[in-house]
Amino acid sequence: SGLAYGIDSCAHRKALECGMDTIGVMGHGLDRIYPFQHQKLAMSMLENGGLLTEFPSGTNPDRENFPKRNRIVAGICDAVVVIESGIKGGAMITATLANSYNRDAFAVPGRTNDEYSKGCNMLIKSNRAALAESAKDISYIMGWDDRKVQTKLQTSLFVELTEDEKRLLALMDSKKPVGMDQLIVSTAMPPSKVASALLNLEFEGMVKSLPGKLYKIIP
Repeated sequence: SGLAYGIDSCAHRKALECGMDTIGVMGHGLDRIYPFQHQKLAMSMLENGGLLTEFPSGTNPDRENFPKRNRIVAGICDAVVVIESGIKGGAMITATLANSYNRDAFAVPGRTNDEYSKGCNMLIKSNRAALAESAKDISYIMGWDDRKVQTKLQTSLFVELTEDEKRLLALMDSKKPVGMDQLIVSTAMPPSKVASALLNLEFEGMVKSLPGKLYKIIP
């Protein structure tokens, strides 16, 4: 995250509390910490993760630097999670970059009249981010669950798959996502049937859904 006030610093602190590494991507040189109040947090991050910047020492934390640093945030992560955002803002830039880098993006929904949820709701509505209500949602979609359990589950359920589900699996890959529209064209199945079969495969732990109506097999 970006070591800024609010969600950024909360994410860094919670990662440290859980014994996880966390990286702060800065919009200025390494010779300073901005905001100044996060110096202690930054020092803790050096012991469990690190600080990263593309700007040379002496570079001020100018406003135009922060959208630039979001390229790095989106590029080094497995997925971008937007907790709160207005229609415009750094988090929206990072989510858009994640889409362009073929990274997963998630957004936490909020009240429709809440200015700080309008960005999240728009990302979900436009299929640019998957809806996330909890960490479990993200873990499930990213395939971070126990792979041994998944493998055992897949083996026992495979013989119970419908013919439609088998046809869809035969067209999918664990590395390159396939779009729902492509599956509809390739199978000549009605969209409702494809959607239903994909949902069943997702529930069975065999397929992962990605933003943009993309799907891939869980290895």
